[in-house]
Amino acid sequence: MPIKCLIPLLVSLALSACALQTPLPEQPIAPPTQWATESGGADITDWTAWQSAQLQSLQQQALNANLDLAGSIARLRQADAQLQQSGAGLLPQLSAGVGANRSDSERSDSDGNTSRSSYSGNLNASYEVDLWGRLRAERDAGRASLLANEFDHAGLLLTIEASVASTWFQRLETRRRLQLAEDSLANAQRVLELVENRYRLGAINSLEVSQQRTLVAQLQAGLPNLRQQYRQQSNALALLIGQGPDAELPDTAHELLADVQVPDIAPGLPASLLQRRPDIRASEARLQAANADLTAARAALYPSIQLTGQYGAQSLALSSLVNNPVTTWNLAAGLSQPIFQGGRLRARVAQTSARQDELLIDYQRTLLSAFIDVDNALSNVDQTRQRAEHLATTEVEARRALELAEIRYRAGAIDLQTLLDTQRTWYSSQDNLAQVQAARLQASVDLFRVLGGGWQASTVSYLENRN
Repeated sequence: MPIKCLIPLLVSLALSACALQTPLPEQPIAPPTQWATESGGADITDWTAWQSAQLQSLQQQALNANLDLAGSIARLRQADAQLQQSGAGLLPQLSAGVGANRSDSERSDSDGNTSRSSYSGNLNASYEVDLWGRLRAERDAGRASLLANEFDHAGLLLTIEASVASTWFQRLETRRRLQLAEDSLANAQRVLELVENRYRLGAINSLEVSQQRTLVAQLQAGLPNLRQQYRQQSNALALLIGQGPDAELPDTAHELLADVQVPDIAPGLPASLLQRRPDIRASEARLQAANADLTAARAALYPSIQLTGQYGAQSLALSSLVNNPVTTWNLAAGLSQPIFQGGRLRARVAQTSARQDELLIDYQRTLLSAFIDVDNALSNVDQTRQRAEHLATTEVEARRALELAEIRYRAGAIDLQTLLDTQRTWYSSQDNLAQVQAARLQASVDLFRVLGGGWQASTVSYLENRN
C-alpha cells in the first residue's frame, strides 16, 4: 500500500481510539458554601493538639502492631501486584527455548540402524499493538484500584487512631468516675458516722440511720459496674494495639481527664472536604477504575493486532549449536476481529457501564454522608461545650450547698432528708461533669476524624502523579 494512502488510515484509526475513551462523570453534588454551625479555631493536623503523651504513645503502638492495619498492608501488596500484572500487557513478551531430538531408522540394504541427533535453540517475541487503548485502560484501572486501596488504608489508619483516642478518653472518664464514686462513698460513710452518733445521743430516730445506710449501700453497689467498664475498656485498648488482656497499659493515674486539652478545631471550607477525607478519595478512585474498565470493555469489541517474531538456531551436533549453527528467523503480523461470542463482549460493556453507574451513586452517597457527618460533629462540639460550662457551674454550687447543709445538719437546723438530697445532688453533679468532659473530648475526636484527620494526601501514594 502506498505511504500516502497508509497515513490517512493510521490517522483515522488513532482518532477512533481516542473516541473510545470514556469521559468521567461530572461532579454530581455541589458542596455547601459554608457550615451551618459557625466555628473558629485552628487548623489541627495531628493528635498532638490534645497534649496527651500517653495517647500518642498508644497510637504509635497501634500503628506498629494493630492487626487490621497489618491486613490492610497485605491487601495493598495484592493490589500492587495486580497493577504490575495489568501493566505487563503493554510490554513485549519474550521467551526462549532449547530442544534436543534423536531419531533411529532401520536401513533395508544392510544390518543395523542409523541414528541421528539434532539440537535447536530459539528466541520468541510477541507484542500486541494497543491500537484502541484497551491495554492502557486495563493498566489505568489497576492503578486507580491500587490508589483506592491506599486511600482505604489511610482511612483505616485514621479510624484506628481515633478509636485509640476514644477508648483512652473513655478509660480516663471511667477512672475519674470511679474515683468520684469512691470519694462519695467515703463522704457518705463519714456522714453515716455522724448520723449514728446523733442516734446514740437520742437526737434522731432509727429511720434516718437506715436512710443513710441505704445511700452508702447504693454507692457501694455502683463500684463493681464501674470497675467492669474500666476492665472492658482496657481490653478494647489492648486489642487496638495488637495485644491481649495481659497488656501493659499506661496507668490512668498519671494522666487526669481534666489535664487533656480539648482543641478548638477549624473545619475549613466544605469544598476542601473532597480532598481531605480518605473515603471520598477512595470512592473517587474506584469511579476512575470503573471508567477505565468501561473503556477497556469497549476496546475489546475492535480488532487486535499481534506482532510475533522468532529467531532460532539448529545443529546436528551440540558443539556446533553455538559455533556454527543453521539459523532461522521469521516475522509475522496478525489481525483478529471478534465476530460471534454469544454476546459476551457487549454484555461485558453493559456490565461495566452499570458498575460505573453504581459507583457514581456510591460516590454521591459518600459525599452527602461526609457533609452530614461534619455538620453533626460541629453541632455536637458546640452543644457539649455549652453543657460543660453549665455543669461546671452546677458542680461548684452543689459543693457549696453540701458544705452548708452539713453545717446546718450538725446544728439541727435541717433534717437528714435535706442533707441526703444535697449529697445526691453533689454526687450527681460531679459524675455529670466527668461525663461531659469526656463527651467534649469525644466530640473533638469525632470532628477531627470526619474532617479527614489531617492526613496528607501527597504521602499516601506515589501513583497519583505518575504518568
